[in-house]
Amino acid sequence: MSLSVGITMAISLILRMALPRVFGPEKMGVLYFAESFSNLFFTFLPLGLTTYINRTVPARPAHTGEILNTILVLEAFAALFIGILLWGSLIWTGHDTETIRATLIMGGYAAFFIFQKSVMHAVYIAHDEFVLISRLNIIIKVVLVLSCLLCLWIWPSVSLIATMYLLSELCGFVFLLWISKKRGYLAVSPDWGRLKQILKISLPFYLAGVLNGVYSEIDTTMLAQLANHKEVGYFGAAYKLIGVFLMMIPIIHSAFTPALSRALAAADGSFLALAQQLIRFLLIASLPLSMGLIIFGDHIARILYGDSFAPSFKVICYLSPVLTMMYLNTFMAICMNLSSSGRKLAIIFVFGILLNIGLDSLFIPWGLKMHGEGGAALGVSFATFLCELYSFIAMICIFPGRMQHARLAYGCLAIFLPCWLGMYFYDDLVAWELGWRVLLALSIPIYAFAVRVVTLAECKSFIELFRQGRGAVT
Repeated sequence: MSLSVGITMAISLILRMALPRVFGPEKMGVLYFAESFSNLFFTFLPLGLTTYINRTVPARPAHTGEILNTILVLEAFAALFIGILLWGSLIWTGHDTETIRATLIMGGYAAFFIFQKSVMHAVYIAHDEFVLISRLNIIIKVVLVLSCLLCLWIWPSVSLIATMYLLSELCGFVFLLWISKKRGYLAVSPDWGRLKQILKISLPFYLAGVLNGVYSEIDTTMLAQLANHKEVGYFGAAYKLIGVFLMMIPIIHSAFTPALSRALAAADGSFLALAQQLIRFLLIASLPLSMGLIIFGDHIARILYGDSFAPSFKVICYLSPVLTMMYLNTFMAICMNLSSSGRKLAIIFVFGILLNIGLDSLFIPWGLKMHGEGGAALGVSFATFLCELYSFIAMICIFPGRMQHARLAYGCLAIFLPCWLGMYFYDDLVAWELGWRVLLALSIPIYAFAVRVVTLAECKSFIELFRQGRGAVT
């Protein structure tokens, strides 16, 4: 999984460099909006089924053949209904023809991508088919990048690029469907009686999943409404770079969800111990990543996007503390989905969405007024951090079992402090020569050990943890 994520990230960098240079901030803003707005709708698609699969299939793999056909039919009808709603909302809000066309195509891509991630990938990872999913992810990414580059060379069009996204994901879906049929996972006809049993378990988590999806996409929608497509482009470029540095999220999600599920089922206290150990690992791993964004973010963004995206460079720096929070919140959500009923998680996200909308409404106009071009995107970065911080604190409060709160708070502050210093002295830092920045980057491990963000004993513990493969507790 680690190798797969690294390869796909490296391949996707080619596309991240090519698209902004060809389209510029305005058209990239259209593409980012199309992706975000369609995700906003199709976040309703999974129906909480990922949680049901993670809870049942790892312990009973044969259950896959009993449920997969039923899930496929249910998701097909749900996707059709959501697609109609997406089309209607675009017409009602009066978007231009190019934006509507690109968003509808990206809606098809979102449907296949979300279904594969939430259902098909979850099923095969529960069967320990990491190699199959890893190779498929790489192949899909290669197909996407090559087809998009061909389109940029022959006929650069936002809608055509969106079509390549759709077709590449469709190829992956067809392949997994074929493999499932060969393995007999589709042998049992849809069973509506079993569907009731599935939904009884999954639906309590549905609202939490939907709200989380809406929560993660609301910033782009608010920027499009309160600012313009250029600001969407600047924020989208910065946020996509943050996404590159979130490389460990799919590894943690795929590799440790089955292990956490088994630990929870064992009811021997290993679930809490494993969760705390992985949170400590995420804190430590996020420090060099967040500092790397601050120290080298402008250089990386200039190489990827070019100087036309210069207003996004500062946004990248201001999003650096968000990186740590996103690691922690993604992992906490995994734990909560496995161990809670989902009702409390849904309440957290309801207030998170309201807080996000309120903060965006405040900070976007302020950013435009105070910082000019790129200011709205900068304002959203403040709102995003505050919302992520709220979500983390709220999930810690309802986490089953007592977390080491003081140690966790100290670790977060030790990581945020250099981030905040980098934000405060940003204008001075970007004036430094590359050599001085490299020296500053090399001092990060010294800082981590000096303030005891990490100890040698913890390093040995983490090595043993990953050596054991499935997240066994040391």
